[in-house]
Amino acid sequence: MISLSLALCISAFGSLCLGMPRHFEQVFKRKPHPWQQRTLRLLGWGLLGLAIVPAIHALGPSVGLALWASALTIGALLQGLLLTYRPGLVVPLSLLAPLLALPLLAT
Repeated sequence: MISLSLALCISAFGSLCLGMPRHFEQVFKRKPHPWQQRTLRLLGWGLLGLAIVPAIHALGPSVGLALWASALTIGALLQGLLLTYRPGLVVPLSLLAPLLALPLLAT
């Protein structure tokens, strides 16, 4: 459950980053349409809200919220580093992070 919360935070910050015109252009080499910006921002905020659920389910409300705050920090740092050094990896990592976390839930 903890890995799923982290993966959702990574995907959420990827969406929020791509919802900004500067970072969208940095990754895709073109300007985003206004509907793309709105959709990416809504998706990002929705994923951040959804990332709270596995954290609280796994460890309870007090520790779960602290874990979620830690996952937010790690996700934001990772996406910031990717935008700085490897902007082409933002989209693949944002899409694959939740898929890679699903097998960890089975163990």
